[in-house]
Amino acid sequence: MRLKDEQFSKPTYYVDSRGALLNAVAHLCRSRQLGVDTESNSLHAFREKVCVIQISDPRANYIFDPLRLDDLNPLSRLFADAQIEKIFHGADYDIGLLKRDLGYEFYNLFDTMVAAQFLNYERIGLANLINQFYGLRLNKKFTKCNWAQRPLSIEQMVYLCQDTQYLIGLRSYLYEELCERNLLEEAQIEFRHIEKRQPLEPAYERLTVWGIKGVKSLRDDQFPIVYELFNWRQRQAKKVNLPPFKVIGNETLLELARVRPHNREEIMAITGITMTVWRRYGQELLSAIRRGERCIDSKRPQIKIKRGDSQSPVQYEDAKLVDALKKWRIAIAQERGIHHLAVLPGYALEVIARQKPRNVEAITVIEGVGEKRAKLYADDILRIIGEFSCNL
Repeated sequence: MRLKDEQFSKPTYYVDSRGALLNAVAHLCRSRQLGVDTESNSLHAFREKVCVIQISDPRANYIFDPLRLDDLNPLSRLFADAQIEKIFHGADYDIGLLKRDLGYEFYNLFDTMVAAQFLNYERIGLANLINQFYGLRLNKKFTKCNWAQRPLSIEQMVYLCQDTQYLIGLRSYLYEELCERNLLEEAQIEFRHIEKRQPLEPAYERLTVWGIKGVKSLRDDQFPIVYELFNWRQRQAKKVNLPPFKVIGNETLLELARVRPHNREEIMAITGITMTVWRRYGQELLSAIRRGERCIDSKRPQIKIKRGDSQSPVQYEDAKLVDALKKWRIAIAQERGIHHLAVLPGYALEVIARQKPRNVEAITVIEGVGEKRAKLYADDILRIIGEFSCNL
């Protein structure tokens, strides 16, 4: 369905049927560059999902509706086609979500946020870059809206298009500057790394009690209570499909653990416990507090760090080498006037610290390094590894 509204800067199509999907893909396959973005409902659901996919080519905008389309597999050919450049802004989340929900694979990516970051732009948000290069101020009214709700308004669709229709032009500006600053190879290495990122883990599934700011300040007799409250909240949030913070806030959990209320009057005195919260969850909260009190003599568990990749955690001695490499990286970045991630990404530093390569060849093959970076920095890296080894 073509949308007719003077607010759209070029032809815009809302794709919510099989026929429209196949026609759109056939059209987009003829383009060499596509601006791409997605919207999810991560601020409104425990299990977030892809709610909208926006794709723009030089001639038109397309808004794909995953909630109304039973099969979005035809789009996979666009993302897997190495002859078509897919331009995202901050691609990591989008690609992780699309891989998890729809099983897509990605080749030939350009990330305008990474490019701007490597070029050491002070402000790398899309709205800031559009304003800088085009002199336009994007309306961010719908940044936090629930994209799972239907129908979408014309105003929302205009918002969706603004996030993709400028990406092709923005890419051209940043590509030229990457070439001028001799940073194109470094940026392309990062683009390839993002292409290979693992499917996104559900954000709220992997939360732990240690993620609550201020939890480490609790006394040992308070921790079992917040632990029980946290686990109750996780179960409840999953049950009603809401983000945990919309069930009950972190500060309220901490205050419940500190005060340990035992009845309605005491619990209602806690900030964040409204009459609605009491009616919905009051007895369950009191039960969780009682369970925690029965475990007060339990030993506080150790912090468990969940990693989003397959790498093992950096060991203590290796972590000191990583710190030394990071200090060197910052100095090099300042000297060259680029972002420190353009020197070497953090995941490459961790591998270097684990493997402690002994020659240029071994450094070159580490993911995130490559021939150019090895040529520029291998001598420094080998020196730092040597100094570190001598001090052990």
